Amino acid sequence: MSERILGVSHQEVLEYNGKKFRSRLEIQTAKTLDELGIPYSYEERKIILQEGFRCQYQKNKVIGISYTPDFVIGPIMLECKGFETPEWKIKKKLLFKWLTENEPNTIFYQIHDARKSLLKCLDSHWTYLGYTIQVTPKKSKDKEPCMYDSITQAMEELNLQGKPMGAILRSLTGQTEYVYGYSWKLIKIKL
Repeated sequence: MSERILGVSHQEVLEYNGKKFRSRLEIQTAKTLDELGIPYSYEERKIILQEGFRCQYQKNKVIGISYTPDFVIGPIMLECKGFETPEWKIKKKLLFKWLTENEPNTIFYQIHDARKSLLKCLDSHWTYLGYTIQVTPKKSKDKEPCMYDSITQAMEELNLQGKPMGAILRSLTGQTEYVYGYSWKLIKIKL
């Protein structure tokens, strides 16, 4: 029987910040979240999607099916997948059923890259996670910052639709001071 069918993986273990990760995408996601100052847990939760059981057709117990989210940020689960395997497609359906029945308020995202798709999924949840986007114009007499619930909202109000969000992420993580004539900062809301 092939290793793929058995679910055995011989992936190299990668480390970042003293933690072991299973892929470069997971490391990039962790780095991006760290750069943004967003607290997260990594592979700390296990969800049983299907209990194991015994049956007349097999000598040994049939192993259950579980899911461990890569990242959990408050009510958001992030799964880092570069390529969807047939096994993952089935497990994802079981996960969606489980979430619908057990945690309907949990938000699930599958991300394919640690910059663009991560930023896109977090953008509609900044306030929910306790953050706001502060935007300050580069050329302004009063230089008063404006606060926005999302990058999308700020871009619409500043007439920046259609511009790439990746450049704004570089500003949010402190890699670039001004993007599109504005300084962008992620500010923790004091509740």
